Amino acid sequence: MAPLPTPLLLLIAAAAFVLGCTASSEKGRTGTAAAAPTVVTLSATDYAFETADTLSAGWTTFRLVNSGGQPHMGQLVRLDPGMTIEDYLGAYEKAFRTAGPRPEWARRLGGPGVAAPQQTTNATLYLEPGNYLWICLFNLPDGIPHVVGHRMAKLFVVQAAPARSSSPAEPKADVAIHLTEYGFSLSRPLEAGRQMIRVENTGSESHEVAVIKLPPGKTEQDIRDWFRNPEKPPPVSMESVMGGLTSLASGATAYFELDVTRGEYVLFCLVTAPDGRSHVEHGMIRQIGVG
Repeated sequence: MAPLPTPLLLLIAAAAFVLGCTASSEKGRTGTAAAAPTVVTLSATDYAFETADTLSAGWTTFRLVNSGGQPHMGQLVRLDPGMTIEDYLGAYEKAFRTAGPRPEWARRLGGPGVAAPQQTTNATLYLEPGNYLWICLFNLPDGIPHVVGHRMAKLFVVQAAPARSSSPAEPKADVAIHLTEYGFSLSRPLEAGRQMIRVENTGSESHEVAVIKLPPGKTEQDIRDWFRNPEKPPPVSMESVMGGLTSLASGATAYFELDVTRGEYVLFCLVTAPDGRSHVEHGMIRQIGVG
């Protein structure tokens, strides 16, 4: 084979250099691509949580598995430095008994909504280094939250992510729900099927979003009436509870995944307002249709 002309050799070398740099760049992007959120199981029983004692910072999906005989939920609370689980349990019980303000040094960051016995719910949250608590605020039928009546709480610690580890990616949302005083705003209607929902609290108070599927013939008004008089038989069964996201502090964002079928649903918030009434009593309840 005859020797290639010098200009052609230079052109081939230049092309090889460019391709090599491109491949190296692509390899670098692939190697540092953000990973999916870590999935952590949060097991609930009557009346305790079981889960990891230590987690790494970043986006984390919590899967609440209710193995108990009572409904349970997972409310995530971040403690200010120096505060302990005993500080929180004492302060929260006092606030509940006196209808006083909740501890300002404990920030609510969402969590998996109510799960019926043997059911699961989920939430994806961003964890920064610090000390956290899981608590259960479910309070039926006696009106006393499980964290007060049964001290249902679990402490865990979030540490900085290991150096050079890939950072979990923030989920990609299909629908966004904005929480305000006192209402829900959806970026678009929900559709049948599984979807990731981004929840943003743009209000000044803490808010949650709970989801119930309405049985045929029931409406939002039936849910309103029952909240006013919970001694009556509920208009829906626990199997109609679809989960949602527990209380989220002002300015916070979190996600939950929901799998819905066609029908009518109700979104509501039962967080207590500064005047001692629930947000539902202030009108934070909305019926939506899924087509």
